[in-house]
Formats: sequence, C-alpha cells, structure tokens
Amino acid sequence: MYSRWPFVALALGLIGLAGGCLGSPRVVPAGAVEDPISAKLLPLVYYEDGAVLFVGVDTRAAQYTKDAESLFPVGVGLGNRSRRTLSFDRESFILETAAGQVYRLVSVQEFNEHYKRSATDRQLAETFLEKLQIRFAGSAFRRGTLFPARAGAPDSTAIDKVELGTTDWTHMYLYFPVPSDGLHGRRFKLIVSAEGQLGPIVVSFDVR
Repeated sequence: MYSRWPFVALALGLIGLAGGCLGSPRVVPAGAVEDPISAKLLPLVYYEDGAVLFVGVDTRAAQYTKDAESLFPVGVGLGNRSRRTLSFDRESFILETAAGQVYRLVSVQEFNEHYKRSATDRQLAETFLEKLQIRFAGSAFRRGTLFPARAGAPDSTAIDKVELGTTDWTHMYLYFPVPSDGLHGRRFKLIVSAEGQLGPIVVSFDVR
C-alpha cells in the first residue's frame, strides 16, 4: 500500500536542489510541521498555483464529518498549467498530518461500504466549482472521479486515472481515513504528484 512512499519522500527531499517540476511556490519536505498555510481562494478553500499545476483544496464538506465516522472528504480542483498532458491516479494523492502521519486514499470498496454522504458533498462543492470555472474560463473541463457519485449521476462510475491536457482542469472528491489523532481543528498537507514529474505540489490547510 505504501510502496511508492519512499520515492515520494526522495522527490520531496530533492526539491531544494532541483527546483520542483510542478512549479509550486511552497514545496516542502515531508514531515515538516511548521509549514505556512496555503493561500485562500475562498474562506474554506486553500490553494497553490504553480507554473505547471494548480491545486485547490476545499474543506467545506470535511467540516461536517462526525467524530464517529471513519472517512472524510477533501474537495480538490486541479488545473494543468504546463505544455504537456498530466496524469493522476490513486497513488498521486497523499495526506500528511502535522505529526507526520501519512494516509493514502481509501479503496473504492471501503468508500462504497462506509460513506453515504457523497450527494451532499457534491452540493457543497458548488461555490468552489464556480470559482474554478472563472479561474479556468476558456479551458476544457475533464471528468475526474476516482470515487463514484450517487447512482444515476453522469460520473456514477469511478475511474482509475485522470488525464489533463494542456490548460484542462477538473474537480473531484478524494476520501481519506479519519486520522487517528483527530480531524477537526487540525492542520494537514495534501501532497499531489503527477505521473512522470519529479516534484509534487503541497497544499497546507486546516479543517474546522
């Protein structure tokens, strides 16, 4: 499950020397806890916008996660700023806590068995989607559902890989395990790596 993490950690460590292919202004080593929080696009949306990739993190749905729940949602917007196609799969996204704990995405099976609020999550994403549409006006939207939506929706079937051509953008929900030391009132980092790129982008955000 964590077989790719050593390579991600190595890439993070090389950023200071190599400059970070994704162009993030705030790429930091894994395990660092005093990272400055990322800029806000909306009161509950944090983002980093580099030369190659835009990453926005929407925490509005996450704030409604109850203490007894085992999964929580992270709304994500991705925009390709590069001159090549960028590909993302389930290994492209890592959640790290302030204590250095690392979490991968839950499986689609776990999501189907334990999470029932995806329709509500989609409704809560409307304001963020409006901002993304303005930010990427004139660019093509690509479907990016690594997790299925409610039955009958156009994106009700999960896909395993998201590809963004030049200037393309997408929006999706990612689902992670609720960290063992809690979710609310804590700071996290979403580490996003495109296939074939050395340096990830890191978005530092809080969950209310």
